[in-house]
Amino acid sequence: MKVISRKAFLVGTGATLALPFFASLEKLAVAAPRPAPRAAEKPRRFCAIFFPFGVSVPPKSDDPKNTDYQSHHWFPVGDGGRDYRLSKTLEPLEEFKQDVTILSGLSHPHYREIATGHRNGGLFLNGANIVRGGANSVSLDQLIASHLEGATRLPSLTLSSGGGVGVPLAAQTISVDRHGKFVPALSEPRQIFNRLFGVDEAGPAGLHARRSVLDVTKESADSLLRRLNPEDRRAFEDYRQSIRELEHDLNRAEEWAAVPRPKVDPAAVNLDGFAKQGAQSYLDSMFELMYLALKTDSTRVVTYQMACEGACIGDSFPTALGLPPHHKLSHSTNTEGGYARWAQYDRFLVEQLQKFLIKLRNTPDGDSTLFDSTVTLFGSGTSDTHIHKNYPLVLAGGGNVGLKHGRYLKYREERPMNDLLLSIAHRFGIDRGSFGDSSGEVHELTHV
Repeated sequence: MKVISRKAFLVGTGATLALPFFASLEKLAVAAPRPAPRAAEKPRRFCAIFFPFGVSVPPKSDDPKNTDYQSHHWFPVGDGGRDYRLSKTLEPLEEFKQDVTILSGLSHPHYREIATGHRNGGLFLNGANIVRGGANSVSLDQLIASHLEGATRLPSLTLSSGGGVGVPLAAQTISVDRHGKFVPALSEPRQIFNRLFGVDEAGPAGLHARRSVLDVTKESADSLLRRLNPEDRRAFEDYRQSIRELEHDLNRAEEWAAVPRPKVDPAAVNLDGFAKQGAQSYLDSMFELMYLALKTDSTRVVTYQMACEGACIGDSFPTALGLPPHHKLSHSTNTEGGYARWAQYDRFLVEQLQKFLIKLRNTPDGDSTLFDSTVTLFGSGTSDTHIHKNYPLVLAGGGNVGLKHGRYLKYREERPMNDLLLSIAHRFGIDRGSFGDSSGEVHELTHV
C-alpha cells in the first residue's frame, strides 16, 4: 500500500492509538536520567497571571468636570522612575510598592496583524507570529519548566477559568510547549487539587504495565511508517513526537511514584465548580491552589488565564460586583460612567493579585519568603479596548532571583514585551541570546 489517507489511518488503528495513556510508538533505548536535584541552589519559581480585554485608560480632557483620567486610569501617575504615585486602580499594591515594578510601553507587535483584539492570550508569554502562518514557539513558563525539569513532581501547572486549549487565535491557555502546541489548562478546583495532592491509584506497578502495552506497538508502527506517503509520514512523525512527550510524562510519574505527596486538607479549599461557588469564591479557590502548589513545592511554574477572550466563565466575573460582563465593560467607555465601571473591575483584579502576593510574602521559604523566590508576572495583552500597545504589566517578587523593584518603567517608545520575557529567562539561568523578537534585556530590572 503506497498511499493511505489520514482518516483511514486513524480509524484503522484507533483501538491502539486512542488509548488514554498511549505513550510511545517507538521504544526508547535508554530512559532519560532524572536531572540531579539542585540542592545547592535556592528554589526559583515563576507565576504568570493573565486577564483579557485590557484596562481602563481614559484620555486626558480639558473639561474640568471630566475626571476619568485622574480617577480611573490604570497606569501610575508620573513620568516613571522611583518618583511615581500608584493610580487608584493599583492602590491595593501600595504595601508592595518597593517590591514590584509597573511597566508601560511594552507590546507584542505581531498581535497588531490580527484583525480582532480578542485573540492574544495564547501568545502572551511568547509573542509568536502565528497570524500569517508563522510557527508558534515555546512560552516562557514552559521554557523555565524545562530548565527546572526534575526538581518537582510537576514541571508546571497550567490553569485557566475556561479549561482546555481553545483554538490557536482564541486560546484558553497561555502555555505553549517546545513544539509549539498549546498546553491544556485545568479549570476545575477538585481536578486541580487531585492533580497536586491526590493518590495515583495505579501506583508504580500500574505505570509499568501501561508502558509494556505501549512498547509492543513499535514494530507495527515502524511497518506502517514505511508504507505512508510523504505527507502522511510527516503528520505521523508529528504525532509520534507528541507520543514521546507522553512517554516522558510516564517516566517522570514512575520516578515520583514512591515519593509521598504533600498532606493537604481538602477542606482548606472550596473544591466545588464555578456554578456552585460563584465568581469571588471560585477565584479564591484558584489562587489558593496556585499558592498551595508553590508552597508545597509540587511545582515551581504556574500559569493562570483568569478569563479567555471568547465565551468562558471568566467573562462573568464582574457580576460579582454588580457589573456587566467583562467584554461588555471594555466596550462601554462611550457611555456615562463607563470608565468608572471598568476601573472598578480593574481594581478588583488587582485585589486578587494583592491577596496572592500577601500569601507568598507571609510564607517562609528557607531564610526568606516564598515571595522572594517567586517571580510573578500579572497583566493583559491589550490596553484600551483591545489596543495592542502599552500592555498593563506588573512584575512582583523574585528578589532571590535577582530582580530589583520599586520603579515605574515607562517606555515612551514602544518596546518588545519579549525583552521582559528574555530578562526573566536570564534570571532563571537560561542561556539564550534572544527570545522571539526581543532586542535586549530590560537592565533596569537588575540594577539599582
